[in-house]
Amino acid sequence: MNSCITDLEIYTAYGLAISSDVCLPELAKHPYPETALEKIKITRSDRTNWPKLKISEHSTAIVQMSDDDWRLELEGIGWFRVSEGQYIEWERWDDSVSDRDLRIFLVSSALGALMIQRGNLVLHATSVVKDGKAIVLLGEPTSGKSTLAFCLQANGWKLLSSEISYIDSDGMVWPGVQQIKLWLNATMELELNKDNLPAVRKGLKRYSIMPTNLAVVNRHFPLKTIYDLVRSRRNMKAEKEKSDPKIVAWRISNLQRVLLQLRNKAYQPRFYRGMQKEQQLFMHAASLAKNVELHRLLVPDDIAEMKTALTHIDLLDPHSLSDSENDYHTETGVKSETKKAQ
Repeated sequence: MNSCITDLEIYTAYGLAISSDVCLPELAKHPYPETALEKIKITRSDRTNWPKLKISEHSTAIVQMSDDDWRLELEGIGWFRVSEGQYIEWERWDDSVSDRDLRIFLVSSALGALMIQRGNLVLHATSVVKDGKAIVLLGEPTSGKSTLAFCLQANGWKLLSSEISYIDSDGMVWPGVQQIKLWLNATMELELNKDNLPAVRKGLKRYSIMPTNLAVVNRHFPLKTIYDLVRSRRNMKAEKEKSDPKIVAWRISNLQRVLLQLRNKAYQPRFYRGMQKEQQLFMHAASLAKNVELHRLLVPDDIAEMKTALTHIDLLDPHSLSDSENDYHTETGVKSETKKAQ
């Protein structure tokens, strides 16, 4: 079992300085920790000393919440607590649990809950940057955000944050967790040797590419556009398209629909409700919807075709990706989006 419970390391993510008694290689080390006015603290704790919680109706069997207190219990992993937007506490299930299995929840669920407690807008999205501008890739789990972000590295893009993206009130996207997680089938299609990649968790066929093996950037950038990722499944494509892979985009122009998408693609909307932060989510999402365009992005399901198509497009110019002859996005996409919003 790896452990670095000695001197505290100071990391940075989402504009925060984070002191941790667990090594967090998924985060960048803070370049000037002595200048940080406030530090988020990640520390080992004894859950039996945690105060009694007045549980929100939005709590579940494994996640319990109140206004400024969030708790997660994972059988075989441990217990996690986030409080006051400043403290993250943890306790191992038993001594067989590795730091690797702990930190996957420390830098995702716990850190995400902390950002929500602080009243921030965090999206279930991966963000990348090129030429001084950032784009955000929204998507459900397994939608291909990580695969697309990895493929974009070959085209000059750098990773800002994976899985959770923080956009501030000025429209700036901040660096966060900087590891890309790929499922086994993706590593095979990308011709990566999984034996050289650490597993995300014990027993899970998902593998990590750590920041040391990625092009990353550790400062905030202005947001250019938001893409909602859609994979073009093979049975959705005409025969002629199979030899001519395309990536197309279309703008969702209905403001109500854009707002709904942003709210639904927030990181864990239940957390916002359970910690009484839904009003802040609505306000941040409404402001973002008014100031930044949201586009559907249709990419090939086949990774080789995706890589080929990426060499011919500019994601910083979403309007150049429109294709009025594509029945899928003009008819199924835009019209259905408008209908749902009415």
